[in-house]
Amino acid sequence: MNNKQILVTAANGNTGFPASKELLKLGFKVRAFVRNPNNKKAQELKRLGAEIFVGDIQDIRDVRKSLENIESAYFVPTYPNVLFQGSTFATAVEEMETKNVVVLTQWLSSNSHPSVYTKEHWLVDQAFKRLENTNVVFVNPGLFAFVYFMMPEPMLQFGMMPNFGTNAPPSNEDIGLTVAHILKNTEPHIGKTYRVTSRELLTPQEMADIVGKVVGRKIKANILPENMMLKMLRSYGFPQRDASQVIYYVKDGHNGGFEQNAPSTTVQDIVGKPADDFETITRRYLKEKPMVKQSFLNKLRTMKIMVKAILTKKWNMTEFEKNQGFPIFKNMILSNNSEEWKSEHYSTGYNNVYKP
Repeated sequence: MNNKQILVTAANGNTGFPASKELLKLGFKVRAFVRNPNNKKAQELKRLGAEIFVGDIQDIRDVRKSLENIESAYFVPTYPNVLFQGSTFATAVEEMETKNVVVLTQWLSSNSHPSVYTKEHWLVDQAFKRLENTNVVFVNPGLFAFVYFMMPEPMLQFGMMPNFGTNAPPSNEDIGLTVAHILKNTEPHIGKTYRVTSRELLTPQEMADIVGKVVGRKIKANILPENMMLKMLRSYGFPQRDASQVIYYVKDGHNGGFEQNAPSTTVQDIVGKPADDFETITRRYLKEKPMVKQSFLNKLRTMKIMVKAILTKKWNMTEFEKNQGFPIFKNMILSNNSEEWKSEHYSTGYNNVYKP
């Protein structure tokens, strides 16, 4: 067992969980920061030997306590309070003299993006870059692969897959593995930013064809009108605040934002294995979904879901954003239309590593 202790926030989340498991496998002591210790993933991490720390990532008192005797940390900001969490964690690691921190940020991170979340990511990035006593490494994936499977019924039963633009969508597992192996030996990575992608850059229809191959039916990539997308998200129970930002990411995807610097060699270079390809990811994420089976009952359930979405009242996003007190900026532009963003993100160095 390595005596080095590593803190992982959102340890039962999409990337924190595989990062924690890999660090334990590599022989490190892991302190897993979670809100709910009874969560299935938290229980699995405890069984594997992790120390479970229960706290509120927005409360600096909890964060300070979680960082006691910690040399390195993986910080995962979670929506909707990216800016508050990021500022809190950056303040705490500097106070506690934490030696290294890997920060999960966002590929689109920009100060002129129409998404509040994306602007918040950019501000958090700046806060971490200004730390004087903590070494920082950034990991900034684009649109994750799991997003394509969040509303699976129309795709699996009626062959309608969402079109989010050309992308090389990374798996949660590869992001977690990359983070774990950076923390295994942080020194060579200090000050660098890594783009994690899957193995291939694929068009929406190429992704649809792969899903079709896996499930044994013809799948077509469809661009959903914005209003219908919002109605679908609402009918599935997604928070309105998150949905209000998703529409900007879809626009950026159609505008080519996710295909830049993709695919990268980051997973191969850092982990020592090829990045997952989209077929592998699809098989993994659909493996246990009962909707994969073609049946009358599944088609009936899907029809009910689609009818519910059609009948769902659409959100008034303008009124919502006003009531939420979102800051209002003029002349906001998608990342791939920003010359500043391009100058930071189009440059590629050794191993597809670049410095913002």
